[in-house]
Amino acid sequence: MKKVLAGLLMAAACAACAPKHATFVNTDVALGRVVVYRNGVAFYERRAIVTNGMLTVSVPRDRVDDFLKSLTVIDAISGKALPVSIPRSQEGNGTNLTMRLELPPEAIKNGKAEVVLTYVTESPSWKPSYRVAVGDKDVMLEGWAIVDNTSGEDWNKVMVGVGSSSALSFKYDLWSVRQVQRETLQTDEKFAIAPPTGISPYGGTKPSDPNGEPMLAELGDDEIRRPEGHPEDAKSARVGMNDSLDADGGFDGSAVQPAPSVQSSTGAGRSAHVAKKPASVSAVKADPRNQEQREQRDHRIATGDQKMKSISQGLVHSDKTIVIEGFADANKNDAQRRANDRANIVRNQLIDAGVAPARIKIVTHVDAGNAERVRLRAEAATPSDNAAAKLGGKDNVTADLTAQPVGESHFANPMPMTVPKGSSAMVSMVRAHTDGEVVYLYDAESERGNEHFAFRAVRFRNPTDSTLETGPVTVYGNERFIGEGLTEPIPPKASAVVPYALDRQIVIERAETEDNKLSRLVTLQRGVLTAEVQHIRHEKLTITNRLPQVAKVYLRHTVNKGWKLLEAPPAFERIGDAHLFEVDLKAGETKDVEISEATPMERTLDLNADVTMGMMKIYVQSAIGTPELKAQLEKLLTIHKQLVDLSEEQTSVHRRLDEYRERMDELHNQIFTLQAVKTGNDLMSHLKDKMKDISERVQKATIQLVDFEEKIMQTRVQFQDAIAELTLPDVTQAAATVTSKR
Repeated sequence: MKKVLAGLLMAAACAACAPKHATFVNTDVALGRVVVYRNGVAFYERRAIVTNGMLTVSVPRDRVDDFLKSLTVIDAISGKALPVSIPRSQEGNGTNLTMRLELPPEAIKNGKAEVVLTYVTESPSWKPSYRVAVGDKDVMLEGWAIVDNTSGEDWNKVMVGVGSSSALSFKYDLWSVRQVQRETLQTDEKFAIAPPTGISPYGGTKPSDPNGEPMLAELGDDEIRRPEGHPEDAKSARVGMNDSLDADGGFDGSAVQPAPSVQSSTGAGRSAHVAKKPASVSAVKADPRNQEQREQRDHRIATGDQKMKSISQGLVHSDKTIVIEGFADANKNDAQRRANDRANIVRNQLIDAGVAPARIKIVTHVDAGNAERVRLRAEAATPSDNAAAKLGGKDNVTADLTAQPVGESHFANPMPMTVPKGSSAMVSMVRAHTDGEVVYLYDAESERGNEHFAFRAVRFRNPTDSTLETGPVTVYGNERFIGEGLTEPIPPKASAVVPYALDRQIVIERAETEDNKLSRLVTLQRGVLTAEVQHIRHEKLTITNRLPQVAKVYLRHTVNKGWKLLEAPPAFERIGDAHLFEVDLKAGETKDVEISEATPMERTLDLNADVTMGMMKIYVQSAIGTPELKAQLEKLLTIHKQLVDLSEEQTSVHRRLDEYRERMDELHNQIFTLQAVKTGNDLMSHLKDKMKDISERVQKATIQLVDFEEKIMQTRVQFQDAIAELTLPDVTQAAATVTSKR
């Protein structure tokens, strides 16, 4: 044990006595200027008088490539670049390489040459830090850059600066000797040519997904929740009742449907029921087997909902393209439409969950024997997508043409400073009065935002010609600390809003609603309408100022790619993808602000559904659509309204008839009771008269119901005829014709 300890002590002593190698570029040339950048490098400038035409530089081995990549040697008098020869025979143990830079004879005058040596080498990034002092009319902005001298040498009386830009930075091997392996050609010998590696769709090294991209989820047809108004939504509600489904399980518009209803402005429909349901239908609904089928159907749909919920949470903040593949069996009717419809339903669900529409693509697969399903997978950008992005292609969903430009910044300390090795220093970037004020920022989108209150914030303008990088901001007011925040990059002469406190003086109540408006009718087949709808999200903000003075509030709202802003306050600023809407509030004032945005969705709709008819009504009232088409739709809506009115009157008669029958039962019980009382003759006579009167009313109401049933049946037939006569221009066919001509 003693021998081992002695050996360790000896090794430590030898290590301490061994010569140390500098971790920086070491030369006799004095350091004059250092500029530290944000991309992991620093610019060094040295100036010296060289004698005997020889300049010796010791470069750490791990910095040789950066040194050779960026080295310049300039004649300080003429400004011409001086060629440099670097011997490859090196001294030392390989940790540092000693380079002797030999200057050409013409650069030497009187045995001396004045040279400027510049190079770039690895360095820690600098960190920005800001202070804002709030005044009555403006703010004082002060910015500092914290630099760390880890170079291994002292910076004595050096001009220190910092900068940032969009410049790229990388390592590249320039020191190693490269030998080119050349092919030996022979004419006398024959070589066997080996075939390339075979490609098989059953290769075990590739993932199951055909594009090699990770599969996110797969939903069977019975796991997809159909939206309200979808033809197959009616099918799901009538499990076990073969009243209006075709042989392939699709919707047959020629079958007699229950009377539709009109959707009210609040979104709640007024149901229109048939007068009297056949006993066979009631028996079917009461059948335990059908109840079991409905429960199984609901369970499968709930399973699909859970799958969509679990993957949607991870996709909202992802930058991948989401590919939705719709599969359909070519042996079934309308296979292409059904595959596209399934994929669009899932796409719409992802959009409702917050996924940007521009990041979603739809692909359909229609082949014989395909299982009816939808598959979701994540897809990275392809080379063609990247090429389109460079060209600014409109169809490339990954191209972000609205991205903010990357600004440049350069700040230099006005006087030389000394920064000992292993220490840090603060370089002044800016200290100036600038336009600014205290405002409020409502941000419910950010990770640390707040949905109910606006943050107290400071708004100020960057007075410099350089970009102020992201950094912490300490806010002072009336010579005291009042909060701190974090700023995003601020371009030159641009404004920024930095939240620093949450005082709960500005209260926001938020309500969100959605609706759909028809924007384009595509195809109509057997009462099934394929249409493009504008899916609109409405956000209503009720803002209350609890302060005793005027307050200016900025509302942050990000419009994701694929959405279009429809309604918002007129005054706003753009910060990246986000809008900052300006709202002024008086003391104690409350204001309502509406923000709405829309994205196109493709929907399959049942023309009998109340949701569809409600959208049709809005479509007819809008400026879109041809007069001929609107005339047909107006006829359809008129008949539909007659159905609704008749159904409401029928329901009213039903309600009265139920009341009459209930009253008749009560009178019957009372008469039966009075039969045992000898003194109740007068009352008995009165009750019998009432019974007779109500019986006549029941008879009259029953006749009315029969009459209503006949009218409803006739009107329903007229409605189906109007649907059959409705003709739409096939938009998809027209688009295909235009494409083929091109």
